[in-house]
Amino acid sequence: MALFWGYFSRFSSIASSLIIMPFALVAFTEAEFSLWMVFVAFYALIVVFDFGLSTTFSRQINYVLCGAQSLNKVGVCEHTDKNSINYLLFSKIINSAKFVFFFIAIITVVILVAAYFFFLNPIAAKSDLDISLVWLLYSLAIIINIFCLLYNALFFGTNNVASIYKVTSFSNLTFFAFAITLIIYDYTLMAIAIARLLSAIIYYVSANYEINKLKMLHGYVKTRWQDTKSTLILLLPNAGRIGVVSLGNFMLTKLSILIVAYYFTASESASYSLALNLFTILSSVSLLYMTVVTPILNRAIQDADFSLVKKLQFKVRLVCLITCLLGSVSVLVIVPELLKLIDSKTSLPSIYVLVFFSLMIFLDVNRQLSMNLIAATNHIPFYKAIVFSGCVSLLLIIIVLELGYLSLLTPVIVALCVQTLFNNWYWTLMERNILVKRGM
Repeated sequence: MALFWGYFSRFSSIASSLIIMPFALVAFTEAEFSLWMVFVAFYALIVVFDFGLSTTFSRQINYVLCGAQSLNKVGVCEHTDKNSINYLLFSKIINSAKFVFFFIAIITVVILVAAYFFFLNPIAAKSDLDISLVWLLYSLAIIINIFCLLYNALFFGTNNVASIYKVTSFSNLTFFAFAITLIIYDYTLMAIAIARLLSAIIYYVSANYEINKLKMLHGYVKTRWQDTKSTLILLLPNAGRIGVVSLGNFMLTKLSILIVAYYFTASESASYSLALNLFTILSSVSLLYMTVVTPILNRAIQDADFSLVKKLQFKVRLVCLITCLLGSVSVLVIVPELLKLIDSKTSLPSIYVLVFFSLMIFLDVNRQLSMNLIAATNHIPFYKAIVFSGCVSLLLIIIVLELGYLSLLTPVIVALCVQTLFNNWYWTLMERNILVKRGM
């Protein structure tokens, strides 16, 4: 059931994006479409602002509900009792999550306000567009989703994966329905902002309903601030490391949209953003099976069931990489024809750019599969390398563009080369060594 809702959730997300996109490609000017892709890049900041916390909290909840009696900064607790769940420890994790995500929401407000005045408004002004109200509504949607990161941790931590994907599906369908309806009535960017806000509200309401219905907070009690603080001290180091990884991934992908928007024309920027958006969706779909299986993987590692871990990881890699390969072929062959069919105002980049995009995403999916297994052991050794690679990629992209190599191939090839030098092979090698060392 979890797999069904997982794929339906991802399908509804893709359907909403891909079905909305033809309407937007026809109704939006190139400047509006380029701005929409910049909005999408900022929406992806939800993952960055999470800073790895929801993943860390959900993993620790997994451990506790498997019988772990204490939390470790590194590794898993060896003292377990499946017949005696430590609900006090469970409550400490939940209270820590509440505090952290409230704090992140406040920081997010400051960043979004600064982004409007120092980046978005100047870009919009070049095309004589007023996006003040649009950005306000869109920002509210982002803030609500930041609060809802707590629910993600709770759903995955209690292994109610089907429920979180069900909630996500309702939210996606809301976005889809309202966005298309309002675009038809020529609301353009405002349509996206209103639809995104309504979908966030639906997510919040539906998540609360599911949590109460399934009694996910059974055994939860309020704890003292001192208990919350001590729990945070244990959890934040690894959460911070995963957060740095999220930041590095964001720098390697979404920030390139902002650079391209600065250096290239609105037409070229829209073309690059369209391709990047399609391949980002493909990456997300490819890794869906990994996401669904991760709670089971966490429990298998906590239970030291190493043969199950090996079987799960092999199956996950097979499914995810085949999905990625088939998706890449679809983008290369089918999507360009569909754009011609709908007479889109925005086209994809050249076939050479798309081929390099495909290679970059394929290697990225494989790398994330390896890092997911490593993280499941509660070790996050890759955080420095990922953020370093992100910084180097951005710097090199800017340098090469400043030198006059103004091609849409530039950001793709630079990012691909930097990642291939280390990350695209080293973490897969470490994954193999972990499996061998533990007799898997």
